[in-house]
Amino acid sequence: MLGKRKKALVLYHTKTGHTADAADAVARGLESRRVKATVKRISEAKPEELAEYSIIAVGSPTRGAKPARVVKRFLKGLDRKALKGKAATSFSPYAGFRGKATVRRLSRLLRKRKAKVVRGVAVKAGAPLSLWKGPDIREKDILRLEELGRKLAKKA
Repeated sequence: MLGKRKKALVLYHTKTGHTADAADAVARGLESRRVKATVKRISEAKPEELAEYSIIAVGSPTRGAKPARVVKRFLKGLDRKALKGKAATSFSPYAGFRGKATVRRLSRLLRKRKAKVVRGVAVKAGAPLSLWKGPDIREKDILRLEELGRKLAKKA
C-alpha cells in the first residue's frame, strides 16, 4: 500500500489576479509530485487549519518592496512555532521592481515561524501602481513557479 499523500496549502492575496495565477502554477508543480494541493485566498484561511498541511506556500503582490498588509498580518499573527517542521516557500508577482525583496521578507516571516524554507520566486506581471490588470505572467515564469512547487514537494 502506498504511503499517505502529502498535503499542501497555497495561500495568496490578489487584486488583479496575477497572484492567483501564480498560486495555481505552484499548485500544479506540487500536484505533479503527487502532493494534494489546496489553493486558497489568505483572507479565507484560518491559522488553525495550517496543522492539516505539511507544505505551505504563500503568495503576495509586491507593494513598495513589501508584501500586502493582509499577508503580513496573517503570518505575523501565527504562533512562533506554527510552521515547525513544515516545508514552506513564498512567491510574488511584481509590476515595477523589488519583487525579490518581497519574497525575502515573506521567507523571513516563514522562518520566524520555524518553517523549512525553500527559496521563493518573484515574477514580472501587471502594471505599476495600478489596479489595471496589465500584462500576464510570462510563460517562462509560469514554468519557474511550477518548478518551485516541485522543489517544495521534494523538500517536504
